[in-house]
Amino acid sequence: MADPTPTPTPAPDDKTPRHHGLLDKHQLAEISRTNIIYAVAGDPAVFATIQDDQIITPDFMTQLGKDLDSMSQYTGGASEAALDSQLDTGGEAAAKKTLLDKIHYLQSKAKMKHPAHSAALAEYGIGANIDLSRPTLETAVGNILNKLKTDTLPKITAQHSAGLQAALDAYKKTKVAQVGGKGDAKDTHTQLAQRVVSLAVRRRQLQHAADGEYPFNDPASAGMRKKFDLPPDRPLNP
Repeated sequence: MADPTPTPTPAPDDKTPRHHGLLDKHQLAEISRTNIIYAVAGDPAVFATIQDDQIITPDFMTQLGKDLDSMSQYTGGASEAALDSQLDTGGEAAAKKTLLDKIHYLQSKAKMKHPAHSAALAEYGIGANIDLSRPTLETAVGNILNKLKTDTLPKITAQHSAGLQAALDAYKKTKVAQVGGKGDAKDTHTQLAQRVVSLAVRRRQLQHAADGEYPFNDPASAGMRKKFDLPPDRPLNP
């Protein structure tokens, strides 16, 4: 007599190797958060308030900006395989700086024309972390070029659009050096993890500086505390 309850067939053993990104979601979130705090602190008026002569100095901001820039290529998401890890090249960094310089100039003119909270500002990438990754930056430039077709900004001519397009093309042509081998990928992962920790430490220093200059019990500080991601009703914990 047959057994009415046949033994289920074991699931096949999936031995397909899985590659993991160089950075996990927590590390990517930290880089994004540090970028935001750095941008807020980089406003000349804000920096004049929070700077000191020991820690939060112009050199501090310059180095933090360089470190964030060098990390940007690794923040495209966890889908990047460890064996495909990449290191920045001088050519890429130079092309990116040229591109960002042109974007920032255009953004300054857009902020002159359009009022705060205007939807048009978002089309210029204002208020967003446009250099979070290569795809994010390239998409932002495309949006700006499209916006310039219908929006006339002070002192901005067709030459500026052409210059931005040329800078984007030059940036797209840059290559990044591939690092092969499991050992290289592992070393790169370790180095990146250490750099994320360093970014987090300095992000916290900027927040503590702002926490003192924009106290929670002063209603006038509410807006800046929100920008620095500080608690609205208490000091920032150590």
